Amino acid sequence: MEPGVRRNLVVLLSVCVIFGLAVGVYDVLLPYYLDFLGMSMQTMGLIFSVAALVIALTSIYIASLSDIWGRKSFYSAGVLIGALAASLTPLAKASPLLVVAKTLREAATRFRDSLQGVLIYEFASKRFMDFFSKTRGLEYLSEGSGQMVAGTMLILAGFSGSFYICAAMLLVAAGLFVAGFREQRRRDRAEASRLPLGEVFSLRLPRPLALITVSSFVFSLGLSTSHCFIMPLFFAKKFGASVVQVSMILGLHRLSLALPLIFTGALIRSSFKRLYLLSMLYEGFALAVSGVAPSLLTSAAVWLTHDVGGAGLWIPIQAGFIQRYARPELRARDASRVRALGSLGWIFGPILAGLLAPVSISLPFVASGLIVASSALPIVMLRDAPDLR
Repeated sequence: MEPGVRRNLVVLLSVCVIFGLAVGVYDVLLPYYLDFLGMSMQTMGLIFSVAALVIALTSIYIASLSDIWGRKSFYSAGVLIGALAASLTPLAKASPLLVVAKTLREAATRFRDSLQGVLIYEFASKRFMDFFSKTRGLEYLSEGSGQMVAGTMLILAGFSGSFYICAAMLLVAAGLFVAGFREQRRRDRAEASRLPLGEVFSLRLPRPLALITVSSFVFSLGLSTSHCFIMPLFFAKKFGASVVQVSMILGLHRLSLALPLIFTGALIRSSFKRLYLLSMLYEGFALAVSGVAPSLLTSAAVWLTHDVGGAGLWIPIQAGFIQRYARPELRARDASRVRALGSLGWIFGPILAGLLAPVSISLPFVASGLIVASSALPIVMLRDAPDLR
């Protein structure tokens, strides 16, 4: 491995670990914080949905600018915005400010997610799946660790102290990335002034990317119905689980995705499309079954398999497909457009969860699984799937 590639990979891995730890704590505590403030589930759903809408639109433009200005400044901004979100949250007591805080939190993850695959592909395209899955896996491993300690941190530091600790970690991560990561020079920045908004927000995509986008939209609609504010509250309200028990379950949830990802990028060598399809189908099945399981142990056990047999397999495959199908001169814009348009499902999933949960706390999980399973259908129509070896 060349020294420059090794340096960038080490810096990116370090930032991912710190970012994952902070986000893991934040994401467990935010729904509890909203519940502590007396927010209804419908209001929680609205807060999550508005944030998803705003970021889906802005992330495409940010990624388009990165095709011209470079990736580093926007990736760094994403981490810094995460620090701002964490520090603002304990100061927000009403819905409008909480929408701002949640929007900033989503911006932090979305800007990074839009650019991380592009960064890795540009400095290590020949080992993309291996490096991508390892960085993502270690980030989820760290995020799971954060989720596991979130309950204890809440007891020791309270909401304000916990959120401020998250902000401090993200500031450290941003400084590390700015100081250590090296990228290639991009095109002249003057071109940014000639970036038409109509072109940026166009829905035109190569057919394979359009199919992946449709699949991603259906998937994010389904996933966000169970993976929003309802995720910790489901186990707490249906089975009476304590905040420490819930944080442990959510921590194991992230570990169940992290560990497969660390290895799958290097191990998967064939049948990419078939694995993509089967893993998405299994993920939907496990989510639906966990919603109707009779006990906390059974529900958590089944639920924890949805990433082991699901996202742990298809995430690196999907990322590889997107980079291969993306147009080289518009790589960040194409990749971000797929993710941004696909993520629009996150606008509707939390609202759906807010409507279903008062009827039955199990319904968001059941609906989530059925919708996730149906997201495999557009991938069936994906012809000439690339060989990612």
